[in-house]
Amino acid sequence: MNYIKGYYQVWFYPFLDNLIFIKAHKGHIAYYFDHIFETKIHMKMKSYKSQTLKIVLTLFIIVGCICFSTSATVIKWPTSTIRIEYILPENPLSQGIEIPVFDVINSANIRITTYRNAIYQVVLHEIDRGNFTEINGELECLANVPSCVTLRICIPAKGEKWQWLSGFDKSIQMKSGSMYFDTISVNTTIPPDGAFNGSTLPDGGYGDAVGRGTMSFYPLCAVNCDGKGKGLGIDPGIPLVYRLGALKEKGLIAEFDVATSPLTDKFPNRAFFKLSNFSFESKWGMRAALKQYYTIYPESFKKRVVNEGIWLPFTPLRSIPHWEDFGFAFHETAWNNNDKKDSTEMSNILSDKETGVLSFQYTEPWDIQLPILKKNIPYDTLISDKMIPKEHREYVNNSATEDKNGKIQARRLETPWFTSGWAMSITTNCNPDLPGFNRYQYVLQDEIRPAIKLNVDGIYFDSMEWNWHHDLNYRDDHFKYTNYPLTFSGNVRKPAIWNFTSEFEFMKKIADEMHSQGKLAMGNGHGWNPFAAANLDLFGAELNWYSSDDHDVDALDFKRAISFQKPIVFLLNEGLNDKAFTDFPYKGYEIYFEKLMAYGFFPSFFSVDASNDPYWQDNKKMENGRPFFKKYIPIIKQIAGAGWEPVTLAVCDNPSIRIERFGKDGNVFFTIRNNGNQDVKCVVVLDLKELKISTPLSAFEMVNQQKVKVENNKLYLTIPALRTQVIKISK
Repeated sequence: MNYIKGYYQVWFYPFLDNLIFIKAHKGHIAYYFDHIFETKIHMKMKSYKSQTLKIVLTLFIIVGCICFSTSATVIKWPTSTIRIEYILPENPLSQGIEIPVFDVINSANIRITTYRNAIYQVVLHEIDRGNFTEINGELECLANVPSCVTLRICIPAKGEKWQWLSGFDKSIQMKSGSMYFDTISVNTTIPPDGAFNGSTLPDGGYGDAVGRGTMSFYPLCAVNCDGKGKGLGIDPGIPLVYRLGALKEKGLIAEFDVATSPLTDKFPNRAFFKLSNFSFESKWGMRAALKQYYTIYPESFKKRVVNEGIWLPFTPLRSIPHWEDFGFAFHETAWNNNDKKDSTEMSNILSDKETGVLSFQYTEPWDIQLPILKKNIPYDTLISDKMIPKEHREYVNNSATEDKNGKIQARRLETPWFTSGWAMSITTNCNPDLPGFNRYQYVLQDEIRPAIKLNVDGIYFDSMEWNWHHDLNYRDDHFKYTNYPLTFSGNVRKPAIWNFTSEFEFMKKIADEMHSQGKLAMGNGHGWNPFAAANLDLFGAELNWYSSDDHDVDALDFKRAISFQKPIVFLLNEGLNDKAFTDFPYKGYEIYFEKLMAYGFFPSFFSVDASNDPYWQDNKKMENGRPFFKKYIPIIKQIAGAGWEPVTLAVCDNPSIRIERFGKDGNVFFTIRNNGNQDVKCVVVLDLKELKISTPLSAFEMVNQQKVKVENNKLYLTIPALRTQVIKISK
């Protein structure tokens, strides 16, 4: 029987061992009862003799269903819904087209809003999680054709005085009519030595915008609105081309540069995203917003590493005289690289056991580099069987990415690690789900599984943000296997896979396996990308002494923010032969080490060209540096182990002074850095109540090993220009 009354539909299947299924239907919502309202009710009816009793019982459930539905529509949400707009790639961002609300369903802690026009449908699920609102969204192209669009989500917020919070400690007074974003340029990487696909670099797609060519610098944005902190963050586990911002008239804003295609079998004609909308204590600005953000995505910022120390690239650990002096903790190596232990040659992975140094198997799966003897080779020759060795052909055929003209993306690279000095680099889609023998399977077979058999401590992903991460893959037979939404280029305006999503798929697959075994994942080349945090346990970056772009305040702030309390380790390459490191008194060590110490980061060295004449095989360099490693690394270990905290609970009115806090609940350290060019005397004021420290207290400066003058909650310090002090607070 089928009973229909108003919006409520009730199906009653009488007494066949026996299922009663009640469906309360209103709009798009159905309530299923199992035990209490979760799934279907299964009831044994054979014991009931009376049809009357059965009918009464059925009516009882129907009434319960209606009552539940009525109570579930109690609205606790704001009356104004989120606004949805879209912008076509050929139009400026100012020309947003609103998608009207089609339907709204409210319950006690969920609101589902459907937006629809003739072209697109967007469905938002807003879920009240207590300390934040989770926003799950899906865009669908109703026309069943490829589509490129910028989707804009506007979350209303009321207030007269708005401040845009930029970076850790800066703020800007917001003006009406102006949209505020902190963004970074995002384009496919132009190879400095040229490429083989395309008659020119632009013809090969090099330099094309990824999406509209910008992405937000941080994975969250924050505003101070009439003294109240309001934040919006992306989910680090869903890699998308995005921007986060604010406009006083519209509120907090998220933009996603996405594409849809009928060929994405896992989500045909659709794209999806996840946001978190939250409040925070405005007094501490972006730092308080970060603190809240970490609590929303705890798995992405979970610290699994228990070791603290520096990074050793490749050189066998035991070949370094008195290696214990340097504070090594992480060894980048390979299963077939050997060391000697007690005169017995063995794999570095085995030799590192019982040293306290963790071994990481090297891999760089984002491309395949094949040496070439001459720089100029015709494209058709380059991709032929003549040039690609047999062992690589199958996975190259299955995994090579294609540019906007359907050609394999092939760069020319200067490669000092090959005797020829030059190589072709073919970008590969390393998504594990690609069919056949693919790049993932080759790397697994050739590099990762042999290392796992030796009980390696983790896997190391090299060059995460070098050359290939921003490539756009237009190979549409790959669309079927992608797990994340497509994007487009404003220059091209057709769907493509952002190659970083393929990198992410590879890293997630391997990292999940490592974590299930209590092992780790490390990534190098971490310049700027917020999504790496979802998979990695420690981050590496290589620096140039002569360029501050990769280690200025903004860059180091971002690295600290995206890692939270996970370790970040550095290698200095260009500049390690500078007089600052080779001539007494070796001032470069103090400058380099103290700059990173301010953030709890670990300094180390590699090679000028990232291959030849490595620091850790040069006894003279090591002896020059040994006293500085012995002085600074134990201090950095101590503060990093205490854990960086974004909210400092300490202030100084001198703009040159930068404060970071490590530790809490009475176990507290502060790094105090003078970023100015002149020595300063300063007073640092502590919030003792929040720090849970009682007076009288004492303070000790760890670098120079001296007591600090303290009066109540004030520290009196003298800090030389461009130097860092570490203060340990004791009760």
